Amino acid sequence: MKRFVTVFMFALLAMTFLGGQLQAQFTTTFAKNATPGQQNGIYYSLPQTMLRLDFIIDEIRMEKGPLSDYASNYFDMADVVEYETTEYKLVDMEMTPMASPDPNALFFVTLATGRGSGKVQFDVMPNGIIRSAGVGVVAEQEKPVVREVPKCCVAKSEPNYDFINLLSAGKSNAQLAKEVADKIADIRKEKFFLMTSDGATASNPETFKMMSEKLDKMDKEYTSLLIGKRVAKRVVRSVYVIPNKEVPNQTVAKFSETEGLTVGTAGSGSMITVQTLSLNTTEAINAPSQSAIESMSYENKVFYRLPETAQVKVTCGNKTLLEDRVTVNQLGVLLMAPLTNTCLVFDTETGQIVNMIMQ
Repeated sequence: MKRFVTVFMFALLAMTFLGGQLQAQFTTTFAKNATPGQQNGIYYSLPQTMLRLDFIIDEIRMEKGPLSDYASNYFDMADVVEYETTEYKLVDMEMTPMASPDPNALFFVTLATGRGSGKVQFDVMPNGIIRSAGVGVVAEQEKPVVREVPKCCVAKSEPNYDFINLLSAGKSNAQLAKEVADKIADIRKEKFFLMTSDGATASNPETFKMMSEKLDKMDKEYTSLLIGKRVAKRVVRSVYVIPNKEVPNQTVAKFSETEGLTVGTAGSGSMITVQTLSLNTTEAINAPSQSAIESMSYENKVFYRLPETAQVKVTCGNKTLLEDRVTVNQLGVLLMAPLTNTCLVFDTETGQIVNMIMQ
């Protein structure tokens, strides 16, 4: 009898122990189903891919000269700026994938309380993207990997010469125009004499180069007073795009030589379209549907993601600006991983599990 009681007590203790191990340490629920104001838990998200498109554009501004009314007396009118306008030229573009929290992969983890609950740890970034999760095992914290983002090569603007202040009291614009024209003629004579002075050029080429550049600059400044000038500036305009599985073709901006880049579908010009075509590398995986993920709660399980590879093509009108293969997280699949005496480490750029530590 005593032996029976002893065996029974051991069996009961074992069942109690196993029950404590198998009970829920936490429950994962889609964010919209979390109880409002609930404090005993934490939100985390998986990253989605956002594409930053950097358009490198030359802005060319045509400025009238202050004495342009008299330019026809000294120059061909074809060279004179009559109206102040700005022209735009699309030089190049670059694409950079970036990670941001995915609102369709945002979850609330309810932590269990009581004697049976184990050590649970969820480590998330300031933006809410999960870094690691563990029950009973805690991963050593590593310094986050800083990925270098390619920088666009932005050329320096062309020299922007200021108008020379020749305005003097008591002189009319016609007189000033005549003085400017005479000055231009003198400068060009000096340039001619400099170019024909073979001996001076051979004896001191550095001085020749310096004097030649100075005369060219003076010629350009004085001439701009009459015919106007062309001021070029290179700028970078960025557009952010989030690829969508349901909408593979997205019009994100328009470009016009007279209006430049306009974000969205407003404005005039050629449409800039981003086409994202999945290569179906995750198609064979039997993953839960989005509706199943959103409608149920899961005990001791966390969601992770297997991203998809896509062919991304950016066009402006009929011209292809860029075509490349890119990892696009949200085109992939969401899966569940059990978490018992385990620590999982996530890639914060894709949402994949990159390391698993077991006790």
